[in-house]
Amino acid sequence: MRLGKVVETTDHLFVSQNDARGTLINRAKDAELKKRVRENMHPEAHALISKFNSPRAVFFRQVATPTHEVLRFLRIAKHMRLTPIILEYYGDKFVSAGNPYKRALGKMPIYQHTGIDGRDNVKYHTVVDFNEYTGKPISAVKCKSGESLIDFHHKLLDKMSRLNIEAHCADATPWFQALGGMAGKYYDEFLTLFVRDAILFEYFEPTASEQLFIRETMIPAFQNVANKFGLQPLVFRLVPKNKEGRKFWDAYPKTIEKFIAK
Repeated sequence: MRLGKVVETTDHLFVSQNDARGTLINRAKDAELKKRVRENMHPEAHALISKFNSPRAVFFRQVATPTHEVLRFLRIAKHMRLTPIILEYYGDKFVSAGNPYKRALGKMPIYQHTGIDGRDNVKYHTVVDFNEYTGKPISAVKCKSGESLIDFHHKLLDKMSRLNIEAHCADATPWFQALGGMAGKYYDEFLTLFVRDAILFEYFEPTASEQLFIRETMIPAFQNVANKFGLQPLVFRLVPKNKEGRKFWDAYPKTIEKFIAK
C-alpha cells in the first residue's frame, strides 16, 4: 500500500549547493554553537567527529561500496571542495528483503543500459549465501569466497575510486548502538551532526518503505533538531529531483565486472 506522496513534502529538508558550503563554514566559526552541539551528543560521537578537521560532506550507508550513488557523492564533494566521509553501520542487520541497499551488498545489481522505455536494466552477481547470513550483523557476513563482506566492498571502492578507506570511511556502530541501535532512536542525534560539523548528502526513493521512514523518522528528527538549535541540519539533495526512483543509483558501473572474481 502506498502511503501518499510523502516524498513531495521533503523539499524543505534540502539546502542548495550554492548555500551549503558557505553556511557550513560560517556555522563552524561559532564557538557557542559548537559547545551546544557537543553537549547534545553522546560521548561515542565525539571520537567520530574528531575525523572532521575540514569542511565535510557525509554520506550514510551500511557499507561503503562503489554504487553509482556513492561515486556521484564523491564527485560532488570534490567539486564543492568538501572532504568526503562515508559513515557506515557494520552492526546493522543484513537482510534479504525490505532494504534494497543491504540486499544489493550481497546480490549486486550491475548496470547494463537504460531501455527506450526509460527503465534501467541490470544483471545480478550474488556474492553471499543469504540463507546463512540473513538477520546477522553485517560485520559477521562473509562472501562465498570466505572474504569479509565489508573488506570485499571496500576493495571494490578502492579500485573504482582510489579512495583512502581508512581516512574517508568511519563505522558509526558504537555511537548508534549506544543510542539504541534503531534509526528511530538515533536519528535525532545523527542529524545533530549536520547543524555545524558537516553536510549530509541524501535523497529519498519513492517506495512505500522509504516513505514510511521519511514520515516516521526523518521529518520528525529534522524538526526536533531544528527546533532545539534554531538552525536546520544541512542536507544536500544528492540525486536530481524526480530521478530518485531509478534502479541506476543502487547499481554498480559495468566496469566493476573486471574486478569481481568469477
